[in-house]
Amino acid sequence: MATSTGKTIGIILLIAIAGLLVLRMTPFMLAPFGIISNVFDRVETSVSSGFHGWSRGFFGLPFIPLFSFLLLILWIVVIAWVYRDAEKRGMNGVLWALLVFIGNIIGLLIYLIVRSDNRSAPPKTVETYICSNCKKSIQPQFKFCPSCGETLDDVCPKCKKPIKTDWKVCPDCGEKLSD
Repeated sequence: MATSTGKTIGIILLIAIAGLLVLRMTPFMLAPFGIISNVFDRVETSVSSGFHGWSRGFFGLPFIPLFSFLLLILWIVVIAWVYRDAEKRGMNGVLWALLVFIGNIIGLLIYLIVRSDNRSAPPKTVETYICSNCKKSIQPQFKFCPSCGETLDDVCPKCKKPIKTDWKVCPDCGEKLSD
């Protein structure tokens, strides 16, 4: 896992690069509102006359700014997912998020190939047994019930070592066991 300082630096870099990207794309984002009216002039004049108006989407709204904005949102969502997934898998989330931020699809493919399969394991459940005498739950390593004092494991009458009920002879001392 990354240290707090490393995460902070990574997040600051991520915000700075995202800010630069937003500044670069501002004309495309503001064009639908009519704030910058000549954004598409260069784009439309470079397109042949058969495809005139290709940048217009439904209802005459510009398609490129909306499409660019949706791709930016998708990119940010993918970066957030990579960060969370890497942290869940015990990897450096900031590093992988920066790789996907800078490397785009190539960075995402590298992450998907390299990521480890060990997710944070769910907490282990403690196996419990039930006392045959008082019916309270007990842990499997107990030899006696803490509630009623009942002997939980059979023991050899000679050496007092634990034995199983289906054994005929004690493996420690050789004592014959009764049925």
